[in-house]
Amino acid sequence: MLDLSIKNGRLVGVRPVFSGSILADVVSKTDPQLASVRGRAFPMPDAVAGRSGEVVKVDAGVSEAAVGMTVTGFEEVGGGEVNLNDAKIVVAGGRGVKGPEGFAPIKALADALGAAVGASRAAVDAGWIQYKYQVGQTGKTVRPDLYIACGISGAIQHLAGMGSSKVIVAINKDAEAPIFQVANYGIIGDLFTVVPALTAEVKKRLG
Repeated sequence: MLDLSIKNGRLVGVRPVFSGSILADVVSKTDPQLASVRGRAFPMPDAVAGRSGEVVKVDAGVSEAAVGMTVTGFEEVGGGEVNLNDAKIVVAGGRGVKGPEGFAPIKALADALGAAVGASRAAVDAGWIQYKYQVGQTGKTVRPDLYIACGISGAIQHLAGMGSSKVIVAINKDAEAPIFQVANYGIIGDLFTVVPALTAEVKKRLG
């Protein structure tokens, strides 16, 4: 679910259907009313001083043999990178980067800002960048303070994963790109000119 609300005492969720081309309201008609939501679908609530919870361990009554899967260990991946899930700033590239080498200026700007790198499904499907960077309905949901979309058209599937960002900056040479409809700030221009200029300015101001 992308959103939840209570109407007339019933739980109503919003979820994408038809490959994300439509958002549908889904009403729970049975009790208990349950729903699962995507990570980062809602903002983190403010901490309440003095409030604590209680962890209650319950025996699930399922044997280890019945699970069919065993965790053998944990491995760190992507060392040195800013975690996309928790990043306060995300710089993402889409079809407009034109190839794997086109992510070089995206990563340079991200490094200058201390940001995470993101990507649209189109860029991932093209094999230009790994899936772990994908933002959108079939990727990760992010809620950063600043989201810089470079060469991303703004398909509804992508907006489902980043539309709740506090500030959205769109860089696209297509003035009619849908991303400008949700952007707080838009730059109509070639990302290969605009992004390096932004990186240089960021480095100059941040030293």
